[in-house]
Amino acid sequence: MLTIIRSTVFPAILLSTALWATPGLAQVCTDSDGDGWGWDGTASCRVSTVAQSACDDPDGDGYGWDGQATCIAGQAAQAASPAAPVVVPGSQCVDDDGDGWGWNGVASCRTDDATSGQGTTPPVGNSSPVSTGGTGLSGSFDRQRDLIAIHFDHAPDRDDGHASVAALMMTEKLSLNVQVVGGTYGVYSRDRYDAESESVMNAVWGSDWLNAHSNHQGAVNAAVNRWTATLAAGGSVWVAEGGPSDFTAEVVQRINQLHSEFDTSRRIRVIQHSVWNEDHSLASALDYTRANTRYVRIEDGNNPNATADLRFESHNNGSFVSRAQSSRYSAEWTSAFRYLSPSEKLDFSDTVELLHIVGLGTNVVADVNQFGDYFF
Repeated sequence: MLTIIRSTVFPAILLSTALWATPGLAQVCTDSDGDGWGWDGTASCRVSTVAQSACDDPDGDGYGWDGQATCIAGQAAQAASPAAPVVVPGSQCVDDDGDGWGWNGVASCRTDDATSGQGTTPPVGNSSPVSTGGTGLSGSFDRQRDLIAIHFDHAPDRDDGHASVAALMMTEKLSLNVQVVGGTYGVYSRDRYDAESESVMNAVWGSDWLNAHSNHQGAVNAAVNRWTATLAAGGSVWVAEGGPSDFTAEVVQRINQLHSEFDTSRRIRVIQHSVWNEDHSLASALDYTRANTRYVRIEDGNNPNATADLRFESHNNGSFVSRAQSSRYSAEWTSAFRYLSPSEKLDFSDTVELLHIVGLGTNVVADVNQFGDYFF
């Protein structure tokens, strides 16, 4: 039986039976947004290798979206797999908020050092600079003014349990201003939501988190209010997108409906690290998010690359588990390890998005043990 979720935010979206496939039976690979990736009713699938289209720059700031990744307007498009974001050469340093730090298409930069392809390391908030080891940032994060929205889908993998505790450790160590939301799955994975995750969220965050599964509209409303207050006070909103972008799109669209004075395409920054999450977003929601926020896809934290390796098999996690169980976060990690046993795997790979936002590169945090060194 098909259940339709009514939404005041996406009234034009009608979920027809064509979007749903019989569980367990592979269907034709349906590519709803034409990006070369689709859903066959059982798993993500590849339709074909697609070439990038022209760089669409709706706000005229020199940066846009080419259908697969952030790009520089006017630059020749390149063929690329949707699984890997295109790295563009450094260009003019764009400084959105006039603080002397900007983004040159590859890395954070000083406004007087715009020609460097590597950029210069920005400060974390108002503190002294933190070296990023050459990993690019999506702009200058100000921990005094900015809000980080940390989204966990909890559908279907249980790694979000470990990521929740890691996020708490980062929040307390760096005095971050956060809003945590669980159950931010998309329409394609909502039937795989793991309700047992709520015991971990309660153990980690107490009552200070929003449950978008049990009270979806209430979570949207609370996010709209918090994000709007941040924007009104001159801050930016950063989204650590640990799942599809359906929830984020609802919040951004509501803000745009109520507050045309805010330029969400510049002041809301969405950091995504997983092509699976993009593939399981409703196409219209992902398109809206890309068009109305500064959307950045970093490398996938589940794979060996320039991001920290926070996904270790049990025989490789060194002393982290024992340190976690004897730390001040013992109760939180115990709950998370009960949810996903470290004897199976230790995985808080979604945390690479938070590391990216605050500017901690792999020269500081390269793996789970260095994460422990820094945050325990």
